[in-house]
Amino acid sequence: MNEITVEIQKLVNGGQGLGLYQGKPVFAWNTLPGETAAVKVAKEKKNYLEGIAVGISNTAPERIDPKEEHYLSCGPWQIMRFAYENYWKRKIAKETFKKIGGLELPEAVLVVGQDLFGYRNKIEYGFYTDKSSNKLQFAFHRRGSAELSPIDTCLLAKGNINKAAINILDRLNKAKVGAANLKSLILRSNRDGQVLVSLLVTNKNFKMAPDFIINDIIIGFHIYYLNSPRPPKLLSSQGSDFITEKLTSKTFKCGPLSFFQVNIGMFEKTLSRISTFIGSDDELVDFYSGVGAIGITLGDKVKSGSLIESDKAASRLAGANIKINEMRNFAARTGSAERMLSEIKKDKTIIFDPPRAGLHPKVVNKVLEIQPHRIIYLSCDTATQARDIKILSQKYKVEFCELYNYFPRTPHIESLVVLENH
Repeated sequence: MNEITVEIQKLVNGGQGLGLYQGKPVFAWNTLPGETAAVKVAKEKKNYLEGIAVGISNTAPERIDPKEEHYLSCGPWQIMRFAYENYWKRKIAKETFKKIGGLELPEAVLVVGQDLFGYRNKIEYGFYTDKSSNKLQFAFHRRGSAELSPIDTCLLAKGNINKAAINILDRLNKAKVGAANLKSLILRSNRDGQVLVSLLVTNKNFKMAPDFIINDIIIGFHIYYLNSPRPPKLLSSQGSDFITEKLTSKTFKCGPLSFFQVNIGMFEKTLSRISTFIGSDDELVDFYSGVGAIGITLGDKVKSGSLIESDKAASRLAGANIKINEMRNFAARTGSAERMLSEIKKDKTIIFDPPRAGLHPKVVNKVLEIQPHRIIYLSCDTATQARDIKILSQKYKVEFCELYNYFPRTPHIESLVVLENH
């Protein structure tokens, strides 16, 4: 089976269009509801098919031309009007909560920003060698494939990130560095336009000239040897080993590889909403805290706070950020959420901002056992969040839910749910 014709019925969680072929579900990228798509099948399973549309008839009125040739790799929803994107994000989130969590949410508000492009303060580029010129190019994975495809820079990233990226690429080409020695280039910026650069390499003996990277935009350049599954090993470092960002009235140090929200403007809107559920008598426990962005920004409103983070480097930065912001009632503790269960106490307000996998079962079970009075759960995956809330609903009810479009032109949805013990 190579190419099939499918009538697209709707968009689904994950971002594909859904249709049927001989009674079997077909999940197809580059499609919109109401379209007839010629779908090139990339994956054929017993119960479903996956593919990418290579031709469209009866084009949906909401379809527009994408701004990038590589849009399927980074922003596959560039094909639709922004209002239509927001409509489907609300609809998909509501359906996901119902299907997985058994939750009938009210018509949840989707908070949006103004920037459809240039909002990402972090991006990761792979590398590709052009066979004709033998020069390095940036690359993304083709959608649904491990194969790398050459690209220019990505419009989702902030402008100075791409200026820095082009600078680094030019210097790598002048040094005649081959793609075989390189894994990826990670660039992180702040609101001041400064950029912190990390080059991940596959050769532990990799070296570059020590004095040619730092400039008005690039404040730090670090080379890491990547040998999975071990953590990256720092080979060399120039300039600053952190970047500083402002959130509300607080200052944060963030490391080259630390987690930090990529859309700062939307994150501040979320923090403002979370603050409305925080009181002066609250004692916070911020799990999966990273460098402490959520807990510390709420710190002036609460009695005390604990920041729980498994990554040692991020936890150290959380401790530094506590000192920078003079949060005398806060402490940072290193450890995974499932190993720090003693921090879950009846009189605490618990904040969760886990990775896409959601909460560890031990964490969910501990919450049900102890029953803290309030859970504030921010998620980048409504499916795992709905799964967790379904279990927690034995003892908790949903007091509030709000959705956020952190990632315009992509299908990703951020969701904030506040749970109260009943």
